Amino acid sequence: MTKREFIIKEYPEKSWSISRVKTIKSCLREYYYTYYGSHRGWDPEASYEQKYSWRLKKLTNIWLAFGDVIHKAIKNIIDFKKNNIDKEIDVDALKEFVRTNLNIIVKQSSRKDSILRWNEYPKGNMLLEYYYDGKLEREDILEIKERIEQCVENIFESKTFFDINNGEYLDILEVDEGNFDYFFHEGVKVFALIDLLYLDNDRNIVIVDWKTGKQNEEDREQLLVYLLYVMEKYNVPVEKVKGRVEYLLQGEHVEYSFTNEDVEHIKNRISLEINVINALLVDENNNIPKDKDTFIMCDEDFKCNKCKYRRLCKKERVIRDEIT
Repeated sequence: MTKREFIIKEYPEKSWSISRVKTIKSCLREYYYTYYGSHRGWDPEASYEQKYSWRLKKLTNIWLAFGDVIHKAIKNIIDFKKNNIDKEIDVDALKEFVRTNLNIIVKQSSRKDSILRWNEYPKGNMLLEYYYDGKLEREDILEIKERIEQCVENIFESKTFFDINNGEYLDILEVDEGNFDYFFHEGVKVFALIDLLYLDNDRNIVIVDWKTGKQNEEDREQLLVYLLYVMEKYNVPVEKVKGRVEYLLQGEHVEYSFTNEDVEHIKNRISLEINVINALLVDENNNIPKDKDTFIMCDEDFKCNKCKYRRLCKKERVIRDEIT
């Protein structure tokens, strides 16, 4: 089989990630649509629900879009500095880069025919805020503008940028490759989408995770997932891997060293949560989910109001109420 050839399976491949388990805990119906109901929604022969949920799955929101653009800007900086160590980068130019890219996303979402085009076949970007509400709230616009200032300025004040800018490293191994790298745990695919990997002057591999939001208790856990990937791919012992989370909104960073106990902890966690994923299947080997009704809808308005799939759930509730 050539690299360009691939097989479209009737059911998606089973995988584990922290975000997947987070979705299970948040809303089972959202989990169903994201990981099963939307599968093959691009296929002209797919059911209406498959097509609709696939289109909704591809929606983003202004906060995720902001984070993606910031990550893109950082990747550009690092790629530039690798070959231009003595050249400076204009902070204001980077802010303008972020604004321009966000404005493109907003324009794509707010065009008169954008929703109609999206419902026909999703291309480009569509913000959830425009798809459902037709606008961005003014307070969100003001907050994004403020975060652009803070996050971009804090990129240049970060420990990681200091190292890269001053050549305080031996090699840059990976920079937000976008290859959906992964490893297998107990036969299940585990994705490792790392922002930056570099070899420091002490020959430690440093994992860097850029964050544009608030600190979260899962941030270190995510680094542990990356730790497993790095140890396997680069064949290094745990003590030669370091972790760093750069919190750009706060202008802070947290550094971590790891132990064999950390390795066992994250392996055990993944194993236990694969069991949770399997409990929602009728066929573990082929990743066939139980009936959709097993994946109950949550009734928490604050979650539903931010959910991509609210329109599907609303339709189902209307039909259910009419029947009863």
